[in-house]
Amino acid sequence: MIASLQTPIVVAIFLLAMGFENAVKGLILSVQKFNVSKASIPAIMIVVNLVSLIFGPLYIWSLLASTDCQQSSLVSKITLHVFVISFSYFLLFKAWVVSQKRPWVAGFAFLLIANRCTWAVLDCMWSYSKQIPGGCVYIQDKTSIIGISTGGILVDVFATTTTIVSAFRDVDEDSSNQLQRVYRVLIADNVIRSLMVLAANAFTLNYSMVGTLNIASGSPSILLIIPAISNYVYTMATNLEFFWIDVRKDIMQKS
Repeated sequence: MIASLQTPIVVAIFLLAMGFENAVKGLILSVQKFNVSKASIPAIMIVVNLVSLIFGPLYIWSLLASTDCQQSSLVSKITLHVFVISFSYFLLFKAWVVSQKRPWVAGFAFLLIANRCTWAVLDCMWSYSKQIPGGCVYIQDKTSIIGISTGGILVDVFATTTTIVSAFRDVDEDSSNQLQRVYRVLIADNVIRSLMVLAANAFTLNYSMVGTLNIASGSPSILLIIPAISNYVYTMATNLEFFWIDVRKDIMQKS
């Protein structure tokens, strides 16, 4: 049995389709980049894009399902958490590299990833879907979604702050013009990505505090769109890296 296509479901599918397209392109470029450089960042991007590709169809399955409620909900939820944690790892790894691989950055990054993993496990335990005569009803735990959203904001703020602090600490007036320009690009990269990710997480946090978190099959709810928004924004934010790689490469070639 299939749930009716309410407006939030249509919007969610549209966003998932755009995220899927972006992830396909990102995966191809990531594989090509990794084959050339064998570097860690393209390898992480391969994982992020691959999990993004898997999540889209699974979440559509859970949106439209009116049987096997808990199974479809749990599978898509686990995939979403793997995707989000992979994206967080991507941000934190970049921040660690930019910081000249300082141990304290790695330490804080580990704690932030552990925090995200903890909330992911709790969300899978506390949130659930169950069968009702009309289809499925999904119950999202309020505490876990607030913890997840807050954890995402902390990761993003830490990664951006670390990059900016590193730029001011490691680059001074005596540094080469090339190095100064590269760090300015890194700051622009992180600020733009930060604004995108913060907007998505802030929206999720705000809705989780004031909106309804129980959804029955066929009931229109903004909550249905939130995972699709996160998937699209995080995938796009990941693959913007290719644009910034080209900018940095252009700086290096002109200097």
